Amino acid sequence: MSIQNNVLLLHSEMEGGRLRFPFFHSKIGMIDKKSVENIVNECLNGGGVFLVGVKVTKSNVITVILDGDEGVAVEKCIEVSRYVTGKMDRDKEDYELTVTSFGLGEYFTLERQYKKNVGENVEVVLKDGGKTVGILQSIGSGEIVLSGKKETADSIHIPIDNVLKTRVLINF
Repeated sequence: MSIQNNVLLLHSEMEGGRLRFPFFHSKIGMIDKKSVENIVNECLNGGGVFLVGVKVTKSNVITVILDGDEGVAVEKCIEVSRYVTGKMDRDKEDYELTVTSFGLGEYFTLERQYKKNVGENVEVVLKDGGKTVGILQSIGSGEIVLSGKKETADSIHIPIDNVLKTRVLINF
C-alpha cells in the first residue's frame, strides 16, 4: 500500500494462485453529514427557519433542505449556502452544495412540520398500508388528530408510532 498524488494505491498481489488487481481509492473521504447539519443549525440559530434534512452522496453532493414556520425565502437559502461554503474548505474536500426549501407534496419528517401545518388537509399513510385523509387538528401526546372534511365528522386519533408518512394535500 502506498499514497501517490492523493490516491491510496493497494498494490496487486498473488493470492491463492490468482493475481489481485490494484484497487484505487481517493484519499479524500466523504463529507460528514453531521458536520454539515451542525454548520447549518449554527447559521439558522433557532429562528423561524429550521433544518429538515441533509443528504450527502458518496461523491460529496450535498443537499440541504430547509423549512420555516412561515415558509422559506430564497434569500434565506442563499444565506445558508454562503455560510456553509464559508465554513468548509474546498482545498480539503471537493463538493457540490444545494440549499433548497421543503417542497409541496413532500412527506413530513419532523414534528415541527406537523405543528406548522395544523389546519391543512393532509394524507396520512399508516405503517400497515392504510391511508387516512383529513384536516390536521393537532399533534401531541404521541398522536396526531385529524377531522373529516365535514364539521360533523368525528375526530380520528392516530398514534404517531403507527404513521409511516404524512403530507399536505394540494387542492386545485
